[in-house]
Amino acid sequence: MEYLIENRMKYAAMLAASLFGAPLEHTEHVENPRTTEGAYSFQSNNTTIQYEVRGSGQPLFMLHGGLTSREDLRLQIDHFSKSYQVVAMDSREHGFSGNSPLQISYELMASDVANLATHLGFKEITLMGQSDGGITALTFAHQYPKRTSQLILLGTLFNHSVVPEATKEFLRNAKCEFPLNRKAFPGVYLDDYLKGGRHRADYQNWYDELALMWTTSPNFSAADLGQVSVPVLIINGDTEDVDLAHTLKLYQALPNAELFIVPGATHFLHLEKPDMLHLAIEQFLEKARQ
Repeated sequence: MEYLIENRMKYAAMLAASLFGAPLEHTEHVENPRTTEGAYSFQSNNTTIQYEVRGSGQPLFMLHGGLTSREDLRLQIDHFSKSYQVVAMDSREHGFSGNSPLQISYELMASDVANLATHLGFKEITLMGQSDGGITALTFAHQYPKRTSQLILLGTLFNHSVVPEATKEFLRNAKCEFPLNRKAFPGVYLDDYLKGGRHRADYQNWYDELALMWTTSPNFSAADLGQVSVPVLIINGDTEDVDLAHTLKLYQALPNAELFIVPGATHFLHLEKPDMLHLAIEQFLEKARQ
């Protein structure tokens, strides 16, 4: 399996193409944010989490990948908010959410999702996550099974053991020194980091914190996955970073899963093949309405 770091470099430039207009102006929490579109913030686990509410209907939480922000899912936010109430978070230490003295982890981010669902009054939610967001969604379903309706996992691995040791070594040793190569990993994500008012000097420490999470987690077993009984849609590109054999193990271990491989797509299929992706997700979600 080749864990294609270069795909992160190549398609980071596509993030800009997914941005339609300027970021939402931040507003304070209102009495009933569930019915009011806008960007808000709340406190969770020693930090501030910013989130965006769009549309109305059944709640659909969207979780972005590592090193980016909810803007990376702008195409999906705009599309699905026509039929669902989309709640798109900036993960802790990403985008406009705050920093934290706590080591970032998928368990901690899943707890933030649960806290936000409680904050908004949702007892049960559907989650769509890409990459790190998919792992967080899977972690949420495992930790909070009664609060999970459905899962949509894009480019998601369930155990870090699938990542080759050479790739882990690369991730551990990647440098963010000045002058930073903005066309190479991880420099291509600097703008996403700075948008929350963070300082360039802290980029290395932030990256190292994420690299520690990537190289030591997640740690789900087949038995763990067998406990996730809700409907799950797994979507990967046919040239995905995550090894296809690993994806098949994920599909086989989940009791109620569907698998869709998108032709001509990579880890960034949500930017490359949005129409095909949206159709597959719509069909999956529609089953729950019937």
